[in-house]
Amino acid sequence: MYSSYAMFGKGMRHILPVAAAGIVDGLVFGLLARQAGLGITEAMLLSLLVNAGSSQFAAVGLISQGIVGWPILVSTALLNARHLLYGLSLGPRFQGTPVWKLALIGGTLNDETYALKATYLERGEKPSLAYFAGASTADYLIWNAGTFAGAWFGASFTHTEAYGLDFAFIATFLGFLAVNLLSSFHIKVAVCAAAAACIAYGLAGSTAAVIAGTLTAVVIGAVKDGQ
Repeated sequence: MYSSYAMFGKGMRHILPVAAAGIVDGLVFGLLARQAGLGITEAMLLSLLVNAGSSQFAAVGLISQGIVGWPILVSTALLNARHLLYGLSLGPRFQGTPVWKLALIGGTLNDETYALKATYLERGEKPSLAYFAGASTADYLIWNAGTFAGAWFGASFTHTEAYGLDFAFIATFLGFLAVNLLSSFHIKVAVCAAAAACIAYGLAGSTAAVIAGTLTAVVIGAVKDGQ
């Protein structure tokens, strides 16, 4: 039986292959934040307090267009609505756990850490808050280190796409998808979710695409489990 410290360290090690991409993602975010007119402190506070890459990119994109206030709050809230689904997916595994502990773990739950945690539980491993905390801690530190580096050197870069850095965030999600296509059912779900996302993107943009794709996958999974 592993101790809490051992499980914490195990979680940190296991997230590294996924979180490593956060170095580039954070770097790109820091660069874009500076180009949008934010200072180093402002860029860092976004990563330290929000810790949700996709909504941070969306917020910076709106700021760079001179859009502030409620449009940012509404669009990022909708974009991160999928995190509620993440919590609903993992929460039942921790029944009886104090709410304050779940709140701390929930505050660091994002795409990278959810992908690891969901896969960990799918393998039949016993739910471990220490393991989850270790994974979240490593991911959080890497993301913020990348943000700081990007914000610090942000003034030196004007066109991130010239270096291919604009593709880093997309590549991260493609990696998540690749390692979770474990059966023909998973492939079918991925295809259906992608189709729904493409249709939603054509009708209402990227935020709608993320929500539509996520809900499609969740609904198909729920129907499958109920059969």
